[in-house]
Amino acid sequence: MLALFSAAALPALLFWTTPPRTAFAQPLKPMIISVSSPREISAAPILMAKHLGYFKDEALDPRFVVMSSDIAMKGLISGDVDLVSSVSSVVKATAVGIPVKTVLNYFDGSFFYLVTRPEIVKIEQLRNKIVAISRYGSATDFDARAALRHFGLDPSKDVSVLAVGGGTARIVGLVSGRVDAAILNSLEKIAAEKAGMKALLLTGQYAKQPVGGLGTSVQRLTERRDDIRRSLKATYRTFSLIQTDRNKTKAFLIDALDVKPEHADGVYDDLIKVFLPSGKIDLKHLAASYDDARKQAPQAAPVPLSALVDYSLLDEIKTLPR
Repeated sequence: MLALFSAAALPALLFWTTPPRTAFAQPLKPMIISVSSPREISAAPILMAKHLGYFKDEALDPRFVVMSSDIAMKGLISGDVDLVSSVSSVVKATAVGIPVKTVLNYFDGSFFYLVTRPEIVKIEQLRNKIVAISRYGSATDFDARAALRHFGLDPSKDVSVLAVGGGTARIVGLVSGRVDAAILNSLEKIAAEKAGMKALLLTGQYAKQPVGGLGTSVQRLTERRDDIRRSLKATYRTFSLIQTDRNKTKAFLIDALDVKPEHADGVYDDLIKVFLPSGKIDLKHLAASYDDARKQAPQAAPVPLSALVDYSLLDEIKTLPR
């Protein structure tokens, strides 16, 4: 198990694992789940399920592993990873025939912000400027281009979209003046504002896409179907809480994701704007990710949009008492 990682590297990647149990406690079954960050807002439902003990209620021990989306997909296909939280990567893989499925969606848009240098007060001023994203083909890339097009700028001609890496690198590039704007998440936006930068607009309102959720392999859906079902049940328990209990959700953001109390309301509001209480995304909002993947692999056999998802387990757990 976990041949994908070296024995030395794995302990540094795992976090929030269950502490040792007494010999009389019911053993919990481990689930390896990839996330992009231990405090990623887009993974809030599953992190909240762990935080509130919902996985333990299902006799599961979720072991979150921080890894890039490409490594996560390799782990999913090899069987070293049970679930991945980067559903946009799952959609793209399924689109070219790789046997993986999206089984739960959290959001249908990002809570990224377009943050600019202080002298830039409207998006049109980004003509002939540099906008920093994490990597090409990512949610930050998709959001940047959608927002630019919405305001009449051609991202392939009028603006230079530059992949610079993680949020910290984007903030450094922005503050140092090496880039003129950056796509940052809610927490990164706050850090940039403290450094004098300007949060120009929330980009998620201009681009519908799969952001956050759970994907797994077809093999896992067959061989560990009950474990996947219980993982979805634990995660989906948070959905009604997130939607109806603002204070408890804010407490989680503060306690587990290190959101400052004074920022919790704003982060919560951003989250709710793109939240999918049904756990399902409209298939048309998968089209951009699908098309991007097909462009990269035009010879792959056609795959219908309906084949990108498998909500059968989600439908099952919705009939069960919470």
